[in-house]
Amino acid sequence: MRQCHDVPARRRVPRAKITVPGPPADFVSRPRLRAVLDAAGEAALVFVGAPAGFGKTLLLAEWARHRDGGAVAWLSADTDDNDDRLFWSAVLEALGRCRRIPDGNPLRRLAVPDAPSTDLAFLAQVADALDTLPEPVVLVLDNAQEITSAGPWQGLRALVRHQPASLCLAVASRREPPLPLGRARLADRLVEVGAARLRFTAEEADALLATAGSAIPRDQVAHLVARTGGWPAGLRLAAASAARHGSLRDFCAGRDSSVLGYLTDEVLAALTPAQRELLRTISICDEVPAGLAPELSGRVDAEAMLRELGEPATQVVDSGGTPPRHAVLPVLRTYLRAELQRRAPDRTRTLHAKAARWFAEHDRPGPALLHSVRSGRPERVRELLREHAVTLFLAGEHHVLRLALSLLADRRIAVDPPAALVSAGLCLEAAETSAAALQLARAEAAWPERPTAELTVLRQLTYSWLDRLDHPPAARQAGQVDEELAADAGLGSLATLHRAGVLVARDEREAAREALLQVLGTAERVHQDFTVAQCLTLLAELACHDGDYRAMETLARRAGARLPHQDPPRSLQGAQAGALLAYGALLRGEPADCLKHAKRVGQLLGDAPARAARELRLFAETLRGAAEFELGSWHAGLRRMRRARTRLGTGRACPAGHAALCAVLEQRAALRLGAAGQARETVRWALPILAGSGELLLMRARTQLRLGRHHAATSVLRSLSDDETPMEPAWAAIEVSLLGVQAALAAGAAERAARLLDEALRAAEPTGVRFPFVFAPPELIGFLTSRLGGLGAGERFAGEILAVRQRLRTPPMPAPLTERERSVLRLLPTQRSIDEIAQDLTVSPNTVKTHVRGIYAKLDVRSRREAVATAQERGLLDAEVADFTV
Repeated sequence: MRQCHDVPARRRVPRAKITVPGPPADFVSRPRLRAVLDAAGEAALVFVGAPAGFGKTLLLAEWARHRDGGAVAWLSADTDDNDDRLFWSAVLEALGRCRRIPDGNPLRRLAVPDAPSTDLAFLAQVADALDTLPEPVVLVLDNAQEITSAGPWQGLRALVRHQPASLCLAVASRREPPLPLGRARLADRLVEVGAARLRFTAEEADALLATAGSAIPRDQVAHLVARTGGWPAGLRLAAASAARHGSLRDFCAGRDSSVLGYLTDEVLAALTPAQRELLRTISICDEVPAGLAPELSGRVDAEAMLRELGEPATQVVDSGGTPPRHAVLPVLRTYLRAELQRRAPDRTRTLHAKAARWFAEHDRPGPALLHSVRSGRPERVRELLREHAVTLFLAGEHHVLRLALSLLADRRIAVDPPAALVSAGLCLEAAETSAAALQLARAEAAWPERPTAELTVLRQLTYSWLDRLDHPPAARQAGQVDEELAADAGLGSLATLHRAGVLVARDEREAAREALLQVLGTAERVHQDFTVAQCLTLLAELACHDGDYRAMETLARRAGARLPHQDPPRSLQGAQAGALLAYGALLRGEPADCLKHAKRVGQLLGDAPARAARELRLFAETLRGAAEFELGSWHAGLRRMRRARTRLGTGRACPAGHAALCAVLEQRAALRLGAAGQARETVRWALPILAGSGELLLMRARTQLRLGRHHAATSVLRSLSDDETPMEPAWAAIEVSLLGVQAALAAGAAERAARLLDEALRAAEPTGVRFPFVFAPPELIGFLTSRLGGLGAGERFAGEILAVRQRLRTPPMPAPLTERERSVLRLLPTQRSIDEIAQDLTVSPNTVKTHVRGIYAKLDVRSRREAVATAQERGLLDAEVADFTV
């Protein structure tokens, strides 16, 4: 073996170069990726490859920190490592810092020759020294793309060929390194983590933004992940931009100079001038179909350049499909487009005009209209609207239609009656009935003497839609739509859809379902996504009425996926689908999911004035209040349900289905929290709307149980079952059975309780309704648990219920006020002092103070005034829960 004095000594290496980097302040652990690296096992090579900003260094550093501290040698490469002696000096210094390398191992004293990568004896000594290690080590080579000289790579290839059993080489690079990766793949000795795996999930992005203290609302995280493509650097840039500017507005508009600087220095700098110019040119398009790039750029090699830009070395373009469609990285596209608009507005308009012409020639009216709008050519926009407005509306291209109509309005260019009717339809989809009426008036003002069949049917459909949104079912003038004329005009599906909506309102479910399925098949074949979404939403409503809640959620989810995404997000159809998803989540016993969907409904509706929007908003608010209640915000949830109910109104204008759900959920929560007054108020409100319904009997049985009258409760429940009184929510029958279980347990009738529990489980399992079980009182859950092993077919479903309940871990509900606390509470409004109250109750002042503290804690208040106000609001100043008669 060579001695150190025979060859030149090692080059000096900065400590920072061979030290594992520490985590940044906004670091987010990524265990799913660590698990991939931990699975390396006997792998000789690990390759983490992706463009700039994908978190390669952070991932390997986290992996290194989680491994045995003495098992990792770290080397951060830079341009100095193109010096072969410096590179190998750094490698040996990094290995020398590993505690797994014994003090006597040659790696600690081996000198570096003048040309180490071509010195086979030196490389053999390194390999032999590694082979003698008792345990394996990992050599991490970070930023490997900085090494462009052939020498260091030649030496590493030779070392890998020796295959030292105790060495795993982990390389992080923006491009594939010149190592024998193919051979390692075939031998199953290579672990790869590419850009696709490194992209952040919505959950990881949420954690990143929370760690960074970002001002970005949580409900915008999923949208931001989609906008950045999960690019970690893009998410960090967005968080920093939001912190600087208070919102994402500048980031999304491509106006943040810091973001532009990063993209210029870290992404674009590695490209050739021709590549940068091509990206800038095609940035005007969100998606670039095959053949468009040569048209825009004038380069015959544009397609080949785009394929090259999609390779792992750069990966600034995503390509997919046959024929391929190309898309520039979303964040990069936004900033390139904004820069092009700032520096060359005339060229930008010319490029948009070229794109519009190309899309029109290739029968793509949506993109053709969009680029015509952006080219600033209103006459061309008007021509395209005249020809394609109805088609685009039914296809769900609502955003581009709004842009086109807005351009014409800005230029004071009158639209033709068809475009005015489509504009009215857009307003109705946003539940803006007043604006829709204005557009209808404009269509009437320009109405031709001899309208086409299409125009006539469009007017009939628009008036009918307006009527449905603004008037309750009992007051609607069911608009007449000529189905025969509609079929001749190519609008037969819309006319059938209108008829199906009328049938749903009349509760003629089978006829409505048949009509909807007929329209759905046709609309799917011709890609009318908006029509598809309408069909799916109505089918979901029918499934809800039938009690098929699994189908309801599936159909509502499919409907939501077909609806157009727009900003701001105003969509009545989207809100209807979201409300059904919220309802389904609550019934599954998932209040957090219910809360998410219910909030989304509010965003989709905004302050839209239509009656239908108002009812839907309050329906979602009831669900949101119920979800908050079950998540432990009992007082806030109950207040929200009360507000929704009082705003829903009374009388025939109030939909019976909404009223039934509001009453059943609110009274249930009020009784559980001991809010006697609110429970009684809810029932009084429901009496005139739900006269003769099963819901009133259900609520009466609950009240009897709350009063401890289990025999009376059993009697009410028996009459409910014997008379087969109808109930609007189909799942309420499950609640009836569970109330029967509670009454039977109170009466000591265990056999009857077991029979009713079995009935409830059999009814609930097919529909997946877990809500009445998951949030049942402790005595019922105790009985269910005691029956495990003897539930037969209901055993699996019972296990699901208990698992969900355990996972939710909602805090225990505050105990109801004791009789002594109620006595103290009744005296608080009198303004008597503590001593005077003590004297009235013949107890000590300290006892009164103890009761007052208990009252404050149970009512979630901090002062005597708040306690009195809250008690009055909930009817807690009454002696007991009053009974009511039906």
